[in-house]
Amino acid sequence: MEESQNPVYKNKDYGKYREMLYSSYTGGKFEKAVGFHGEADRVILEQAWDLFKERIEDARQRVLAGKASPVVFYMEKNLLDPLGLSMVAGISLLRVKWHFRPNAFKRLSNNTLGKYAKAFNISIEQLKKVE
Repeated sequence: MEESQNPVYKNKDYGKYREMLYSSYTGGKFEKAVGFHGEADRVILEQAWDLFKERIEDARQRVLAGKASPVVFYMEKNLLDPLGLSMVAGISLLRVKWHFRPNAFKRLSNNTLGKYAKAFNISIEQLKKVE
């Protein structure tokens, strides 16, 4: 039986993490094979991380310019969206979006800041400043 085109890379140079791949044979049977991410997967993952890094840097620049609160930066850094942050922090979605404004962020209580700090796994002092 001849194996169809489904390359399984056994070389660790193609990636750090292994994945389960299924190869089909001409008889209609499937066989499991464990290999490393291929070149196409590596390129796709690299492009996705570049996009995330770009969004994080954009959020950082907006915070430094005074156009957004540090909540926006740490939300992007933790790969969250407003709804996800709302659920993790236990704060309503409307309030989370309101806290994106620098003036609203400055007036937050220590209790609310503590919820954000816990959600981002940082201290309140770290939350108040952007690296």
